[in-house]
Amino acid sequence: MSLRLIDYLLSLSQRERLLLGLAALVAVLGLGLGLLLPLQERRHRAETTLTEALALEVWLRERIAEKQSLNGAFEAKSPEQSLGQNLGQPIGTSGIEQGLISARLRPALSALATQADGVIELRFDRVDFTRLANWISSSHPAWGYRLDSFRLEALEGAENAGRIAAWITLTPTRDPAED
Repeated sequence: MSLRLIDYLLSLSQRERLLLGLAALVAVLGLGLGLLLPLQERRHRAETTLTEALALEVWLRERIAEKQSLNGAFEAKSPEQSLGQNLGQPIGTSGIEQGLISARLRPALSALATQADGVIELRFDRVDFTRLANWISSSHPAWGYRLDSFRLEALEGAENAGRIAAWITLTPTRDPAED
C-alpha cells in the first residue's frame, strides 16, 4: 500500500505534490478547527455558567447570614421592648402585596397563600433575580415575619437570562392569635 502511494507521489510533478500537501494541510486544519472551535465555545459557556452559579451561591450565603442576624435581632427584642414600634407585628398578605407592588414584582407573583397559623407562601415562576433579591434584602426588617425557607432555581434559555423561579415561606415572628 505504501509502495503504491510512494510510486504515485513520485509520478507527480513537484508543483502537484506541493498542492496535494497544501490540500492535506488545509483539510487537517479545517477538521481540527471544525472540532476544536465548538469545544472551546462550549467550555466558555460552561465557565460562564459556573461563575454565575458561584456568584449565586455567595449571594445566598450572604442572605442566610443576614437572615440569621436579623432573626437574632428580632428574638432578642420583645414587642414591649420596641417602645411601641410595629416591628414585631406581622404586616399580613396585604402588606406583603403592597411591598411587591412598590418593588414592581406583583405581576411576577404566581401564588400568594396564607395558612391558618399565619404562614405565608410566595411563588414566582419567572421573576427578575436582582429585583427579588433587592426586595428581600430591603423589606425583611419591617415584615414581622421570619424567612423560614426559600428556594431559587435558575431558568434555562437565553430569553430567561437573569430570571429565576422562587419559592419563599414566611412565618410570623409572634403569634397573631395573641392580639
